[in-house]
Amino acid sequence: MDTHTPQPTGPSLRNKVLAALLAGAFVAAVAVVALAGGGDGTPVDAGEAAPAAPAGTPAPGLAFTTFDGATATLADYEGRPLVVNFWASWCPSCIAEMSAAFRPVQEQLGDEVAFLGMNIQDDRSAALRLVAETGVEFDLAEDPRGDLYQALGGLGMPFTVFISADGLVVAEHNGPLTEGQLADRIEAAFGAA
Repeated sequence: MDTHTPQPTGPSLRNKVLAALLAGAFVAAVAVVALAGGGDGTPVDAGEAAPAAPAGTPAPGLAFTTFDGATATLADYEGRPLVVNFWASWCPSCIAEMSAAFRPVQEQLGDEVAFLGMNIQDDRSAALRLVAETGVEFDLAEDPRGDLYQALGGLGMPFTVFISADGLVVAEHNGPLTEGQLADRIEAAFGAA
């Protein structure tokens, strides 16, 4: 009598668990991107996303709070070109970009170009830890509901906007930038690099 136990056909339990984990990771990633688009924490579908601020339009006059507790607007930076970078501690691309691109470019061009790191929809203590870890030294502020992000037409994270010395939106970039790409975009936007 054969006591051979039949082997299961089809995917193994291990493969089923891996598939479930990957599906969960995909859903979580989609939720993070969707939340980045919704200023009030509700997902915004692509049909409802704010359009990008067209080049040549004035930067929005929305007030925000700096990490030092002061109230400011983008107009406070007029007289000097401004690079605004939207970031969050929950965004791996933002974390890499802060130390690999923004810190070195700001160290090189900070006398010519102002930099503003705008933390969006984040836990303040996590944001402060990330700032300490990356060593960035440019101005930092909070956009807790994503109002400024939406007004400028952000669609993904990180999101960077280039604003002229006279307060006009020059260009925007959705997604991470390398040090060279950031320097090139600043050169193209402001003629400085």
